[in-house]
Amino acid sequence: MSGSSQAKHLASPKAYLVVIVAGILAGIVGSAFRVALTAADDFRIAVVEFFHTWPLVGWIVPVLGAALAVVIARYLVVRVPEAAGSGVQRVEAAVRAEIESDRLRVVPTKFIGGTLAIGSGLALGREGPTVQMTAAIGTKLADSAKVSNDDALSVQSSLAGAGLAVAFNAPLSGVIFVVEELTKSVRMKVIGMTLLATGFAVGVMRLLLGTKHDFTVTATAGPGPFEIPMFIVFGLLVGLLGALYSRTVVYFLDLFSKFSRVPLLVRAGIVGGAVGLLGWFLPGVVGGGDNLTQQTLNGATPLIVVAGIVVIRWFLGPVSYSISAPGGLFAPLLVLGAGIGALFGGMVMWVSSDLFGNPVTYALVGMAGLFAAVVRAPITGIALVVEMTATTNQFIPLMLGTAAAVIAAAVVKSEPIYDTLRHRLLKAQH
Repeated sequence: MSGSSQAKHLASPKAYLVVIVAGILAGIVGSAFRVALTAADDFRIAVVEFFHTWPLVGWIVPVLGAALAVVIARYLVVRVPEAAGSGVQRVEAAVRAEIESDRLRVVPTKFIGGTLAIGSGLALGREGPTVQMTAAIGTKLADSAKVSNDDALSVQSSLAGAGLAVAFNAPLSGVIFVVEELTKSVRMKVIGMTLLATGFAVGVMRLLLGTKHDFTVTATAGPGPFEIPMFIVFGLLVGLLGALYSRTVVYFLDLFSKFSRVPLLVRAGIVGGAVGLLGWFLPGVVGGGDNLTQQTLNGATPLIVVAGIVVIRWFLGPVSYSISAPGGLFAPLLVLGAGIGALFGGMVMWVSSDLFGNPVTYALVGMAGLFAAVVRAPITGIALVVEMTATTNQFIPLMLGTAAAVIAAAVVKSEPIYDTLRHRLLKAQH
């Protein structure tokens, strides 16, 4: 291999130093964001429990508190428009040179706004804000180091992967996400930089927060021969549901925009208050939803309860996202996918528990399959589920179900959600 050919696969020494420093900062910022969200969620639940001692009037405080938190979060977006929504679509557009890269001001806005929005009970994920914040950190350091434009874009991509990895404690998923979703290309330079950034970021996060996996799953047996066709059937169903969910997200975005005569912050406050009221009655059902995913993976939740959670979260996620407060789509997808899988697995067990296996396996497949159907990043979805649950003996169900889900979503011509959101972003800027 010639020297010029080798150079194409290498960044400048400064760029490698930038991704290492930025990766360390990403680990610190991502860890702080996780801690802030946990504290906000605990505070919300504590407030609800306290005011339940005054059941007739106590609900007013959580409702007004949630409304105010959401209004502030949305006002921050008014001041810093690039902090709206997930942020993943903005990073994708920037990497494609369709828009300018985000400035560092997005970091405090996304951090504070995301904490308020998700902490108030909106069904949004921490991964979108984390990806955008870490990408912005990488961009700032790359600019300060005066690396080449190509290296700067590679730094931005690698730090976005580091952000996803920190958000989900899933280092390999961060690297795959960059290749499969963000750049949609295999470039050794980008992969090498992403490995560095992600390794340092997750290493710092685990040093600060510990090494425990996000979800605990009781060991389940590998799939039997009669289960394999059922995973394909389930995957096809999940793919159709994923296409429908994507359309639901877009529908509520459009619906929120239609009420333009009502001031923006008033609309945001109404949504926040409604979510606060739901949280008064069902405090564990609102918010990011990791607790719900864990409960489902425990396998002890009655199916009627799981069904109710799926119905509520199906609409709560898109309604929460419609106001464009800082927050992502990934984590809510995992909640829904786990619930749908548990329902399907529970129903086939009624037919034969010996033939069709454990509902928890279907929950895992549902998580990866719904993610893949909506985002259209199947390998990222599989890797996320495996890393977040430390479950390594379910690759065959995950692969078959996720493949079927992606095929079904493509057959009904469902566009990947971040392509849709990116197109909306670019259209709004013209």
